[in-house]
Amino acid sequence: MARNRKKYSEDFKKEAVNLLLSSDRGMNEVATDLGIGLYNLVRWKKQYLGHNSQETEMEDPAQKMRRLEKENARLEKENALLRQERDILKKAMGIVSKQ
Repeated sequence: MARNRKKYSEDFKKEAVNLLLSSDRGMNEVATDLGIGLYNLVRWKKQYLGHNSQETEMEDPAQKMRRLEKENARLEKENALLRQERDILKKAMGIVSKQ
């Protein structure tokens, strides 16, 4: 039994990719709103942006926000550790300088 596949015009594909890149919504949400499969949108994005271009590394805004939040948490932990080390060194210098 043959499957009837939907055919999408090149203009529709380009507009779908443009919508994805210009909106702050995730890939899944854009695909659902347009009534297309997620894999189609991923494939079209790769097709129009090029496999090796820097733009394919662009993340959807939700992914970017999660990555930035993780990085921020890591930096806050590192900052707290460095402050502790600084405070310990200050106390040690105070003790050494009194002697």
